[in-house]
Amino acid sequence: MVSRSDERDGTFRRVEVAYENFYQLLNADGALPYRSTESGMWATSDLKEVYRAFCHFQLNRYTHLADLGSGDGRVALVGSLFTKVTGYETDAVLYQKSVEIRDQLGIHNVIFLQQNYLVADLAPYDILYLYPDKPFYALEDRLHHSWQGHLLVNGPHFPPRHFSRIAECPPSFGRFVLYESI
Repeated sequence: MVSRSDERDGTFRRVEVAYENFYQLLNADGALPYRSTESGMWATSDLKEVYRAFCHFQLNRYTHLADLGSGDGRVALVGSLFTKVTGYETDAVLYQKSVEIRDQLGIHNVIFLQQNYLVADLAPYDILYLYPDKPFYALEDRLHHSWQGHLLVNGPHFPPRHFSRIAECPPSFGRFVLYESI
């Protein structure tokens, strides 16, 4: 009998291989896995760090994660191993790649929307994930008075002003900090 943890680990490896293949194609074309988009910079999160962080924070205790600026879908697909996920991405090429990889892997509890999360209704989500490329004051101001849940931020560069730090990963896992509204 396969445990839920073993099944999750196996699916994670399939996600990891799909993105390794995608980046090999990018490299063959002389491209790198980061670039400027209409909404900001796209840079990839380290899949193993994200997976360890999601295990550490017990993402399976949440009912619905929103990946804000989901890029090529890697974080949303890893999140879907733990809970239901919606990824928001404005860039058409990155949005299409996320849908393509999701469909290729047959993962069904993640949807991708080609939409700016700043205009989306975020009330249905009890956890938001963000890998910010700049301060996210507009999002924070909007969430501060109207949203209850946790905010998981990848990286120490832009800590929120109106959220309280409640937990963080060990440094060996990466720089992930979990916040809640004050």
